[in-house]
Amino acid sequence: MARAKCLALVVALLATLFSGCGLIGPGEEPDYPQQYEIEHIPEYPVHVGGAVIEFRPSRVISLAPSLTEKIYDLGHGNRLIGISDHQGDFPASIAHLPSYGIATLPDIDGILAVRAHVVFSVSELPADAMSMLADANIPLIVLPSYAHSMAELADIYLGISRVLDGQITGQLIGERFMRDFNSRIDQIAAIHSGAEPQSAVYLRALDFTVATGDTLEGELMQRIGFVNIAHGQRGWVFDPEEAAEPEGQELFGSIDILFFDENYVTMETLEQSAFWAANSAVVYDRYLLIDSHIFERQSLRLLGQLEIMAGALAASANDYDELDDDYY
Repeated sequence: MARAKCLALVVALLATLFSGCGLIGPGEEPDYPQQYEIEHIPEYPVHVGGAVIEFRPSRVISLAPSLTEKIYDLGHGNRLIGISDHQGDFPASIAHLPSYGIATLPDIDGILAVRAHVVFSVSELPADAMSMLADANIPLIVLPSYAHSMAELADIYLGISRVLDGQITGQLIGERFMRDFNSRIDQIAAIHSGAEPQSAVYLRALDFTVATGDTLEGELMQRIGFVNIAHGQRGWVFDPEEAAEPEGQELFGSIDILFFDENYVTMETLEQSAFWAANSAVVYDRYLLIDSHIFERQSLRLLGQLEIMAGALAASANDYDELDDDYY
């Protein structure tokens, strides 16, 4: 009973602290006390991603760009001391950090030399590297590389938040973060909620690699107001045999707008495709270029991409010339 009352008090206190706060901005420190150590309810140890974290880590290395962005989103960029070889130039404020390889080929000597407290990855490291981390008492937190839904994405953010801020504070911060994240998506959807529904497909690669109904991309398209023609398909593939049937041809013929990344699909390749060349969206240039890396990283940058995509809902079939000027 005492434990329950204590936990209720902590929840009420943190709810008061968080009320009225907006989404944590890039690089900002979250607005909360640094740590809660309450009798009977310690913040640590925490069990996340196959690891046990004994204390609040301040020296963090991420070997996965997607996890690095999420750590940054949660306001903990200042705790990162190392990143992956493939991080790129975002976030800009941490792009200067030293890189320590990738999960399959980590710079384990470098990780040990800088005395990292924890290492994040989307997969286990080679056996010898795993053994060296264990000998140095450095936990490896393995989290999924891809979330198939917003619910799965929430689990990843919550896992990171619990590692970095403890099982009580971290859980509450992560939950607040995801509420704000979902609220922002709802706000984007509401802007064009009165627009005529449009059918769409996110074409990842020719001919039938598309965002199906079991993907985060497919879920987000639906949430902001599009009718995803591949909603009933699974596994990033629209069944070619179904696409060739009269019902499938009618479905693809109804596409109002195509989303694709020009690094993987171009209008030239679409016009040369036996399946896509005669598609009305291709013939009339009804398409919107997107950045597939933003979807792959699955971070707060999704919001900006969704805002651009939602803007296409305001365009009718007769307004695509204007859409070209605004978005291409």
